[in-house]
Amino acid sequence: MNGWRRVLACAALLLLTKGAGAVGGDWRLATLELPPSIASSLPNQGYYAVLLRRVLAEFGAQPQFVFLPAQRAYQDTASGGYDAAFPYKRTPECEQLFLFSEPFYVARVRVFLNADRRWQPETVAELRGRRGCTLIGAQSPDLLQRDIDQGLVPMQRVSLIEACFRMLQLGRVDFAVAGQNTGWAAVRQLAAQGKGFHMADFVLAEEPVALAFPRALPESAARLRAFNAALKKLRGAGVLQQIEAQHVPAPPGAP
Repeated sequence: MNGWRRVLACAALLLLTKGAGAVGGDWRLATLELPPSIASSLPNQGYYAVLLRRVLAEFGAQPQFVFLPAQRAYQDTASGGYDAAFPYKRTPECEQLFLFSEPFYVARVRVFLNADRRWQPETVAELRGRRGCTLIGAQSPDLLQRDIDQGLVPMQRVSLIEACFRMLQLGRVDFAVAGQNTGWAAVRQLAAQGKGFHMADFVLAEEPVALAFPRALPESAARLRAFNAALKKLRGAGVLQQIEAQHVPAPPGAP
């Protein structure tokens, strides 16, 4: 009997080892250029990359980041061309194609304004009738997206967030919508040209940043479970909070 128990124990261990191997190895992650959070030219490729490397290392996986236009990253991953993609908003439409992980980061979405203008909106409703700008493929926070869908807020979409700020400076749009750190990275880039911007006082939304695993790949469910388990462990131990404190920049003037 003891011999059979040893055989069963070894078999169980073998199965667990095979399961770990199935989710380990190289993960090809489709993403886009969003400095300072993720970008090919940044040290360590940005703080999203640092966080993801640590989570994946917990179960023997390592990411390979592939930088693509937003729509191509989405479509190619949905068809199984990549192991996962980020950052994409979790919506009922997206969940038909993807399995979403627990968030590995929570991004603040802010409204940026031309510092030379006196207009200072205090609520989302005050954006109605004003021209906005954001990235192609970006899903706006729900409150704003409803107004966009109803035609109450015309929204210009660009491939690089810096273009929004240039249009904002020229008066072609009234505000830009971006992640707090992404927006400030663009502000710093344009500061040398004497262009001034500031944020509206309110936070438009706090959006979770997660990995989107394609339902088209049979291994996605196992990868999702492994990722979420590692994420929970590292959050509970305070490891990811320490990484954020070390790598996430503090935007000037942020409340």
